[in-house]
Amino acid sequence: MTRGNQAGNWPDGHGSAIFAATSDRGQGMKAAAAVFGVLGLCTSVASAQEMPFFTVGSGDVSGGYYAAASAICDLVNRVEMGAMRCSPDPTTGSVYNLDALRQGELDLALVQSDLQAQALTGTGRFATKGPMPDLRSVMGLYPETMTILVRTDAGATDIMDLAGKRVDIGHPSSGRRATVERMLSAINLSEDEFSELAELPTSTAIEAICDGAIDATFLMVGHPNDAIATALNSCPVTVLPLSLDEIRQVIGTGKDLTASSIPMASYRPGSPAQQSFSVTATLVARADTPQEVVEAIVTDVLQALPALGRRAPILAGLEPRGLATNGLTAPLHPGADVAFARAFSSP
Repeated sequence: MTRGNQAGNWPDGHGSAIFAATSDRGQGMKAAAAVFGVLGLCTSVASAQEMPFFTVGSGDVSGGYYAAASAICDLVNRVEMGAMRCSPDPTTGSVYNLDALRQGELDLALVQSDLQAQALTGTGRFATKGPMPDLRSVMGLYPETMTILVRTDAGATDIMDLAGKRVDIGHPSSGRRATVERMLSAINLSEDEFSELAELPTSTAIEAICDGAIDATFLMVGHPNDAIATALNSCPVTVLPLSLDEIRQVIGTGKDLTASSIPMASYRPGSPAQQSFSVTATLVARADTPQEVVEAIVTDVLQALPALGRRAPILAGLEPRGLATNGLTAPLHPGADVAFARAFSSP
């Protein structure tokens, strides 16, 4: 096996401003502005300088995490104008996000639910780093399904046929890489059996398989997905199936993975669904992330779910109660707890 197409270092985006909050979701700031206006001492520059900022780690700028974070941040910026400021921070994915969250470089992050569970308990990919007891759940979003794209000229009809092929398994600090490694171990397929191993961001992987640079790529994506649609309709690729036995082996006895299916009819009308397994895209924070910030985010999302889905189709169809439970292993952040309790107790 040779290693090729390795991704380079990700550009540092941690300086981007994300959230600015006040303890009463803007009322204190508005009152202060009124007083300063009377005294002639308040300027917009001074107000901006006084606002604290919060980062939200997302993912590749062409991927679902960045699209979801952008939609949520746009919503928060409109609703909380003058009290909060939000923008997504592009990263290499879930593993990076959880490490950065642990180190205090991010305040909130989008991560796969299986990696949320591993980070909390200090197992799996995070076994050498120990538990993260201050990890807190904010909300569960949409399912991300294992989707294996393979070139039609690669001569592969099942996952074991990928031995001897050029295969992309994802960037080392991405969530999909961790899930792919777990899957390969469960079904006893070694990375050493691939003729070439690529470690690419999702967008680059799809370009590479379309160009014939690789034979297959493992992806964790929400469906329907524009990039998958483009690949299936414009390139000589198809979706490689997983057998029920393989899915059972991967899921095992854990609760962080679930059996699911890929809605192939959304790409090719009349095509049957393809069985697979999924994780959940989740928003997490640390215990010390300000309660008023988390409460505002959850409240704003709950009150604008249809608009959020129109802004980012990957967020379409979210159910309010599902946000409070799906894929969440870490304890709920107090701000999220307050927001969900208020929403579900309303008539």
